[in-house]
Amino acid sequence: MKRILLGSLMALATGALLPAAHAEELPVIRNRQLLVDGKPYLALGGELHNSSASNSEYMQPVWDKLKAMHVRTVVSTVSWEDFEPQEGRFDYTLIDAQIARARQHDMRLVLIWFGAFKNASSTYAPTWVRANPARFPRAVAKGQFAEAFTYPGAMPKPVLSVFSPELLNADRRAFAAFMKHLAQADPDHRVIMVQVNNETGMLHDSRDRSSLANAAWGQQVPASLLQYLNAHWQALRPELADLWARQGRRGSGTWAQVFGTDWQAEEVFMAWHFARYMEALAAEGKKALPLPMYVNGWLGPQDGQPVAGQYPSGGPAKRVLDVWKAAAPSLDMLSPDIYVPDAKVPLADYDHAGKPLFVPEAQFRTGNLFWALGQHGALGYSIFGIEDGKPDGQLAQAYAMLANMDDVITRAQAQKRIAGILIDDGKLTEIHLGGYTITVRETQVLLKQMLLDAGLQAPPVPAPLPSETEHGQPAPGDGRPFGLVIDEGNGSFLVMGRGFTVDFADRAGLVEIDRVEEGRFTEDGWKAGRVINGDERLTIIPMDRIGLVRIRLLRKAD
Repeated sequence: MKRILLGSLMALATGALLPAAHAEELPVIRNRQLLVDGKPYLALGGELHNSSASNSEYMQPVWDKLKAMHVRTVVSTVSWEDFEPQEGRFDYTLIDAQIARARQHDMRLVLIWFGAFKNASSTYAPTWVRANPARFPRAVAKGQFAEAFTYPGAMPKPVLSVFSPELLNADRRAFAAFMKHLAQADPDHRVIMVQVNNETGMLHDSRDRSSLANAAWGQQVPASLLQYLNAHWQALRPELADLWARQGRRGSGTWAQVFGTDWQAEEVFMAWHFARYMEALAAEGKKALPLPMYVNGWLGPQDGQPVAGQYPSGGPAKRVLDVWKAAAPSLDMLSPDIYVPDAKVPLADYDHAGKPLFVPEAQFRTGNLFWALGQHGALGYSIFGIEDGKPDGQLAQAYAMLANMDDVITRAQAQKRIAGILIDDGKLTEIHLGGYTITVRETQVLLKQMLLDAGLQAPPVPAPLPSETEHGQPAPGDGRPFGLVIDEGNGSFLVMGRGFTVDFADRAGLVEIDRVEEGRFTEDGWKAGRVINGDERLTIIPMDRIGLVRIRLLRKAD
């Protein structure tokens, strides 16, 4: 009763009193879907720049801009240095301000705990932690990759050792205090998920060489890890399976005996210890408030970073995802940060058995969002630096179109009635849904060929919508054809996106289109627009904007 009364008073103070039932229904991940207020929810939005949430005044205009962009899920930050500036003294001001603003704008929050580790360094640890290396030892690296991340004369970044029991205890206490405060200060659950630290792992070396780490390296591999590997042998990622097999799939021994002594073995060693550290935080935090929790991964190996240490060794990279699953059962997701040209590869890598897919950081490439939703059943997708977006941009248009489609998309995901479209090479592709073969072609390529066949000159390619600003430079909208196809049953399909055409066939051959309606989903359901026929059927899905149509097929009698 006390909790409900506190929530009612806080809601009154912010002008947003909610039904009492919402105060008791925690967000939860069930059957690979995120439920908020008991209903499937797509966490579509963006992550703020790292320092934005550190000042409430700075954030005031940002909230309004995000609302205008149809963003409804904001990935924001809680920094250990601001939360616990003095040991044992916690400051809740910035957390409360974010919750209040999210409630005012009817948005949800995913909060990142910037604790001891952020992008493989420790700059967010409080001064009282970083200033006491005797109590909180630093990691030691051989420095073989230092040139990849620094320049001559650059000041070093603090890197704390994940093997320090004192560090774990301090980080865990602070994280638990943060979660306990959320349980009291957020009765209507504006905060729907929590990220535990950020892009953990170690740079500049494949493992920590400190005395604490060296002692751990000489110990026996935990039996729980070996039991997990043995139980899941057939399903392990090939990199880990091969690494274990080369040493004879030993059932006991030291890290060197079981996995070897090269960088690959050391990455497994670091992954186990980073994952156990994050598990300790997540398990303790969930005692106070069992929200869904996840960690995010700096991708690796990748071009220019082929060896652990060039990307963070021990973080949740694809080679060691199984180690993280074994070591950290309290984490609901292992999530990729996607800043590579071909997003299809990491999305497939992290669409891993037993874990849902959520992308917490990604570039302003709208097509990747649709591929994640349609092809991998993602429960959310977040663009980094979201405040750089534009209300008239392509991403904002996508979020506006998707705003009332949670139930439609999540049901289709659960029932395998949805497919993603993302054409990178101009080639046609085939989709099989509802007993139909759907041939997808890039509209511009098709029109060009039709005009050339008729002896006419092809028109210029329409420019995609203006989009955002990335790293201070204008970023055009995603020019690739992309979208979703959803089978509604009985020959009815929703088709959404830009720049492609669809042709339907059943086993007897091509079928006819009976009717095409433009439209959109509102809170009341489907709202039909124009009926598309005649010349407009050449480009049912527009080339210069994101469209949504319902196509009804006329299937010839057998």
